[in-house]
Amino acid sequence: MFMMAQISILSIASEFSFMGDGMWQLFLQSLQNITFAHRDGRQDHLAAHLVATVMTLPNGTADNCTHVSQPYGARCVPITCPMFTHENYGYKSPPFYALSFAKTLTILDALTLGLDVFFLDADQVFFRNPLPYFMARPHIDIMVSGDCQKRDDTVPQDRFPPIGSNIGVLYLRARPIVTRAITNWLAWLVNLALSNRPSLDQSTFNEAINWMAIDLGAKTLSVAMLLGETFSYWCMGQCGCDTTGVQFGERGRSHMRGPDGMCPVATVREWVSFHVPCDGDMNQKARTMRELLAMYQRLVGPVHSLSSPMATAT
Repeated sequence: MFMMAQISILSIASEFSFMGDGMWQLFLQSLQNITFAHRDGRQDHLAAHLVATVMTLPNGTADNCTHVSQPYGARCVPITCPMFTHENYGYKSPPFYALSFAKTLTILDALTLGLDVFFLDADQVFFRNPLPYFMARPHIDIMVSGDCQKRDDTVPQDRFPPIGSNIGVLYLRARPIVTRAITNWLAWLVNLALSNRPSLDQSTFNEAINWMAIDLGAKTLSVAMLLGETFSYWCMGQCGCDTTGVQFGERGRSHMRGPDGMCPVATVREWVSFHVPCDGDMNQKARTMRELLAMYQRLVGPVHSLSSPMATAT
């Protein structure tokens, strides 16, 4: 937790996350690479401030997560449900839909404690410290990753642009109105499930938040969708997002990789993180995450080398 802004870094994980080719460990390693200094000179890193909610069976524990995460300083807490087995959840299976409830409840736990929430899906890697990016936008209450489009994420808005949000990266200010908005999002998910029309978190997020933000106005509840060039993800294409020469509001494009398997250097230099939600199972995601880290280090340099300065933590 960062005392300067009372930030809680959160994620969720299934028991299957700790098996196989090490996707969870790659996620933690990328956060461990993002270092910062305390006022007394102590060195620290982002992974040591992550709290993971582990989806497990009733009477289950977070022991598997703790065993894998402890070397990185991350902490684990359980959330239990009979459908949270150790198997890999199939797309749109009952436990896959239940991920949405685990995510919203995890976020609400922190918001109701008065903490800003920086929520991350675990199938992504970081190349630069993301926190200065959010701290440079103090007047925006809710920021979320979204599809490739030319847009501005520095001005508070009363609605998200009419394009899909990914919500693999989500930053929420600790304000009562934000807590109310996330409670509203949870209510949408519950009502859809009760009417036998279950939906996923990313499919409902924009509409649920916009429903409040448009009515209240940006001075009361402000939102922004993060730049796709900066917070990229695999569904955009293997090289993420490029909006060079694109008119405001229009969709961007993704470059094909070159014969050497590399993305354009200018594109890679923009990345703060790269999320791989559309890339097969967790083992395949782990392979892609390793490729992206290797590409960044080859084309740009060491991870964290382009990070913006962060205000010293207490």
